[in-house]
Amino acid sequence: MAARRFADPSHAMSADTASPGSRFAERVLELDEVLALVADHAVSSLGRRHVGELAPRGDDDARAALARCAEMAERVAVEDAPPMAGVTDPLPEAPSGRLSEDRIAALRDFLEANLRLKKWAADRAEPAPSLSALMSASPDTSALVERIDRIVDGRGRVRVEASGRLTNLRDAMSSASTRIDSLLRTVMARGDVRASLSDGGVHRRAGRPVLAVKAKMSGRVKGLVHDRSQTGESVFIEPQEVVELGNRLAEARADERREVERILVELSRDVLAASSVIEGASQRVGQLEVALASALWSRSVGARPARLPGDEGASEGLLLRGARHPLLIDQVQRGALDEVVPIDLRLGVDFDMLLITGPNTGGKTLALKTAGLFALMTRVGLPVPADDGTTIPLYDGIAADIGDEQEIRQNLSTFASHLVRVSDALERATPDTLVLLDELGGGTDPDEGGALGTAVLERLLTGRVPTLVSTHIGKLKEFAYRHARAENACAEFDHETLAPRYRLMLGTPGESCALVIARRVGLSESVVGVAKERLERREGELEDLMSDVRSARMAAEETRLGAEAELARARERSRVVDEREAVLERRIDQLEREAQKGIEERVRDAARTLERGRRLLDQLPPETRREMEETLDQLEAELTGASLTERREAFIAGLGKGSLVYLPRYRQRVLVHKIDRERRQVIAKLGSMKVKVSFDEVTPYESL
Repeated sequence: MAARRFADPSHAMSADTASPGSRFAERVLELDEVLALVADHAVSSLGRRHVGELAPRGDDDARAALARCAEMAERVAVEDAPPMAGVTDPLPEAPSGRLSEDRIAALRDFLEANLRLKKWAADRAEPAPSLSALMSASPDTSALVERIDRIVDGRGRVRVEASGRLTNLRDAMSSASTRIDSLLRTVMARGDVRASLSDGGVHRRAGRPVLAVKAKMSGRVKGLVHDRSQTGESVFIEPQEVVELGNRLAEARADERREVERILVELSRDVLAASSVIEGASQRVGQLEVALASALWSRSVGARPARLPGDEGASEGLLLRGARHPLLIDQVQRGALDEVVPIDLRLGVDFDMLLITGPNTGGKTLALKTAGLFALMTRVGLPVPADDGTTIPLYDGIAADIGDEQEIRQNLSTFASHLVRVSDALERATPDTLVLLDELGGGTDPDEGGALGTAVLERLLTGRVPTLVSTHIGKLKEFAYRHARAENACAEFDHETLAPRYRLMLGTPGESCALVIARRVGLSESVVGVAKERLERREGELEDLMSDVRSARMAAEETRLGAEAELARARERSRVVDEREAVLERRIDQLEREAQKGIEERVRDAARTLERGRRLLDQLPPETRREMEETLDQLEAELTGASLTERREAFIAGLGKGSLVYLPRYRQRVLVHKIDRERRQVIAKLGSMKVKVSFDEVTPYESL
């Protein structure tokens, strides 16, 4: 199948060209409802938006998305999910004008989260190469984080030191406030004033400091009246002594607000100038969360990314194993449905067309919708609820005639609306387009519908178009017997309960069961008997032939299913062996780490003992001191060599500026500032200080 490209407006990284929105029958196959189920597992507004905007991807992008889903599922399974704290959607606020303080704080948290997620993915390049590749392409937002941090604090409030003028204004405001408080205390301490106060507190009216003065004694306190109490018994007066200082404080506050506004406008301008960086980070982090939401949803419904033709162990065509429709799984989880019967279906290797026949209630439409939805979900890059071995090609389109949702709006009859969609399918059909035709030939005279349906099927079969067809017209049941690349299947039906079993049996056409149903619902036996007699006279020989063929094909299908089941069991045994080997390797690695930690701890204790010994050398006679120094030097050399296993040598060799190491002496994890390999020393940042320690004093293990 040749590589193709499609529009994907939700992902800026995609260079796909535009394609019609209906090319994959998203509405008919109810993709939006499935995306809503996945979006419920997103942890942020950014993830929910990206899941909701998912659309068919190009081949390479779809493969990468499926790989990310698989890798993320493994990370989630080992409780190693990415740290999503601080992730928010940076797009809700229009990228123009001044950003609010809350918005700046949220944006800063998102940009810092981007850096954490880049490191998380980089540290997992080996087990999760696709996730690592995704986040390695995310922009470095550290400079923008530093720019924001210089101006605002964690809540988005402008820092005092954001500008020299703001520092001076806030100092002046603080000084004025202190002076006003002092003067108020002095005024309130005067006997005549104290006796006239309603209470001993300082109140605020319009930002000005006021005293609550008894109304009948208000003349004793000179100043500006700002308000009265609701009872009228008190008036709120700003004493004359602080009015001038209050005016200066108000002016300083106004100047401060203007300066803060200027700073925020300038910061907003810088942030918005980096909109391409922010958008780039948003796209990558959003895609990472799509993978996370998909993995969490997969765990709840038993989904996994389908294999693609060409993958190891994959089919060369469409192969569904134990496929369960996501919307039905949701109904089961909500208690609205008892169970979902898995569907097995194949197409595109031995035959290009599968005709599913049987009663109207036999689950034919469900089989078509499940196959179409799974093909669409794979093109979107989502896992599907199916068993291992499920293979889904990357079809370049899906043409679906399922249901009659359009005829009322278009003022068309049921039959005419079917023809409109069938005509569209014929026009778009290629060997890489999946065509789904539900109840082909229905809605009109059975003979004419059968003839028209046969012509449609012949056109599709000639073009080697992968096609799934459901019908209950008897004439179309014969089609597969006359064409090598077509195959029959029947939807199982319980004759006793009249209930569908929703299981497909390949190799045999289904019965419409009209007479069986008629008899079971109580239609007169004389009427049913006449109908049966006429049917037998008309189709007796053909039915005998079809019965023989049906038995032969069902036997062959049972044999094939048995062989596939055995192959699946062999693959499962191989998978279990691989998992056990991986567990053993992890255990060996863990034991080696524990041994290394023990060695380092003992070497460190011995080194401390040596250091205490060296401090005692000055107390020894010269000859004894030289001999003891040589002994201590020899012991130190042996201890240094004892701690350098291959793992530790690799750790020391890999150290560089920016590496994270643990210093047991300080019980802190710190950043390496410089490596002095000649002196075998590490210079690290410990808060605002720089400390110098030997190679033996650094370790990757925090538990030492």
